[in-house]
Amino acid sequence: MVKKKAEKQYTEEALQKKTVAELKDIIKEKGLKVTSKMRKADLIALILGENAGSVLDDATKKLAERIQKELDEANKKLKVPVVVYPAITKNPPRLLEDDMLINSKLIRPGLIESVFPLAEDLYMVSYFIMQKDCIIACCCLGDLLDFVKNGVEQQGGVAVLKKHFRKKYPYLASLYDVKPDGIGKWPAMPYLMTIAWESEEPRWYLTEKIYDGDFPSMVYYGVVNDQKALEVLFHFREALDKMWKELEKSDAKAPKARMKEYFGVDNLEIED
Repeated sequence: MVKKKAEKQYTEEALQKKTVAELKDIIKEKGLKVTSKMRKADLIALILGENAGSVLDDATKKLAERIQKELDEANKKLKVPVVVYPAITKNPPRLLEDDMLINSKLIRPGLIESVFPLAEDLYMVSYFIMQKDCIIACCCLGDLLDFVKNGVEQQGGVAVLKKHFRKKYPYLASLYDVKPDGIGKWPAMPYLMTIAWESEEPRWYLTEKIYDGDFPSMVYYGVVNDQKALEVLFHFREALDKMWKELEKSDAKAPKARMKEYFGVDNLEIED
């Protein structure tokens, strides 16, 4: 007979020294369940077996209360214009709490706003929009890329980038060139497009479409628990970094100055 491996015992003092991620690993080893909203004290109590059931019940109750509050607020603001934050900002709509990786919130029915850290006191704000056949993820670049229009020419009724623009801004050109396939499905990568948000003037957005996404799950459990949404945010993070570096090393004085003014930062050093 194979002997069952003895379960490791922990003291509260030892657990207090561990990170939230380490505590969650211990909980998984014990075969217990954890919710994304449980705080460190709840995790420790669950490991020690102190009111484990009530901890989970309380976390579930708090989650339901939070979602209901967000739904109520979102419905109340149906006729209020959405304040769209720049893709990069020092002043996000919400800060991260405790050990949050992402702070996401339903701000209108069918619209989630997420705050993702780029560096100390610097954040990326993105939006997830529920559509009939997909979820549109985007982050706002304002009018930063209006100069791209100067690099476009018409060829056979199709707008294409001029050779000199491609040579000078190869990465921007690659984002501009992304197109859907023969059945209208966009690839899983960022691309540039203009969006007229709620009757406003069109602005540039870094965009990506998520197919077969679960929007209700993103609302209830947060963007941080959706693998596809997480991948998009890391795609945006990388794209913003490359765009910044390409414009920074160019001789385009006006776009460079506008970029720093719009984002409110003089340089972009994204932390790993």
